[in-house]
Amino acid sequence: MRPRIVFPLGPQPASLKSPGTPARRGPTESRAVLRIEWLMIALVLLLSGIAVTVANASNHINSDTPLPIVFVHGQLGSAQQFETQAMRFTSNGYPQQLLYAFEYDTSSPLNPVSDLDAFLDAVLGETGAAKVLAIGHSRGTTVWTSYLDDPSFDGPAKVAKYVNIDGRTSEELPGGVPTIGIWGEWNTADSGYNRRGNTNAQIGPDPADNYYFGTKSHTEVTTSAEAFGLMYQFFTGHAPATTDVIPEPPGQVTIAGRAVIFPANVGYPGATVELWRVDAATGHRIGDEPRASFPIGLSGAFGPVKVNGLKHYELAVRRPGDPETIHHFYFEPFSRSDHFVRLNTSLPNQGLEVFVPNDAGRTNLVVTRQREFWGDQGSQSDLLKIDGLNVLQPNTSPREGVNLALFAYDDGLDGETDLDKGELFPFNILTFLTAVDVATFASPDASGTVSISDDPRGSGNVTVLNVPNWPSDIHRIGVQFRDDDQEIERFTDPALGPRGR
Repeated sequence: MRPRIVFPLGPQPASLKSPGTPARRGPTESRAVLRIEWLMIALVLLLSGIAVTVANASNHINSDTPLPIVFVHGQLGSAQQFETQAMRFTSNGYPQQLLYAFEYDTSSPLNPVSDLDAFLDAVLGETGAAKVLAIGHSRGTTVWTSYLDDPSFDGPAKVAKYVNIDGRTSEELPGGVPTIGIWGEWNTADSGYNRRGNTNAQIGPDPADNYYFGTKSHTEVTTSAEAFGLMYQFFTGHAPATTDVIPEPPGQVTIAGRAVIFPANVGYPGATVELWRVDAATGHRIGDEPRASFPIGLSGAFGPVKVNGLKHYELAVRRPGDPETIHHFYFEPFSRSDHFVRLNTSLPNQGLEVFVPNDAGRTNLVVTRQREFWGDQGSQSDLLKIDGLNVLQPNTSPREGVNLALFAYDDGLDGETDLDKGELFPFNILTFLTAVDVATFASPDASGTVSISDDPRGSGNVTVLNVPNWPSDIHRIGVQFRDDDQEIERFTDPALGPRGR
């Protein structure tokens, strides 16, 4: 099914569903289908060696039809911050079609509460639910609390429960809605200082409704397994059967998402998204034609499309223009259906692209992970290697920089790598982003390979993604690592390691 996203800044369509989408299930059918889904989930859990019985698993969602969940991201964010959590929800039997993300233009200072209200009306109209469950992160907590406290909206009548993650504080419950707070270490709206280990931030009158993770970064706490456990318990009244992402049988995996102009989070009309199988060892495409192709409209939506959960894929955004440029995105294998894939791109030679030198002889990379990269924490630092060179150093990715994306390019096009320059301008003054001077040479036909490895702190699970050395005058490369660090996933090829990677 198409991801449940409404284009938030323009007219709202009459239905969130695309033509041909099955009608919403009624309560009786939903419960029957949910029981079938739980049998399938239990089988996967048993095959995965996880000791969870069908009886125990089925108790983890209330007997009543579960409510839709609506996530609202923070500054320079998108549905990516909910991607892993969505897969954890579905791993516990939560219906994919009840998971939503409201996305808005974070380059605008305006608070999009009117658009959020219209979005909720569309969600409630589509699902037939009386209320939604709400999650906000960072600036998204400002969106939610402003909406719930604004008497001009009927927000509390539409929201059953609210999870406030590392953002706004309040002595009262927003709009009187039952609320919990989940807090990491970063400087959020009302703290004014680094809160590592501090428990002063609070939402609502009861300290017991607030949970603190002083060693987790601002986005890390949002995407963490611990936060998922708290959210699931709060929403359903039961602990989850698992906080892992449970793989599906490889032939049952589907992906869907949006190709957007970022950070406006608006669709890229006129663009085309292509799905390619690639060789895991080289990143080179397998075959002369893409496995699927999607014209992109105002919503930015593409998919759903079937993939094999053991294989590697590229999603390429062909950006219209003269000349046409192509933005290539590379991922770890999609071991479970993921309908929150985001291809965050830009208009050619606009935005941050203006500051990045492009050249037919150089390959440029943007590496992202929804768990901050630390380069100054000694043995607790991450290792991010490009062709064997660790680019996370104290001067390139300090913990306080909360860096989720690293740009790597040949600064000055001098053919020299120089990490002593530290964070390159203007990335050194931008939150969530860093950039390093790394000279990576391209082939005209991209016949070479660049190897990127992610070794997350405290995990020991090294992931390697290999990509072609596309020349940067025409091609852009995005490399997306997963934010979770669970040790084992099943249904993988043993030759590729614990995650099939």
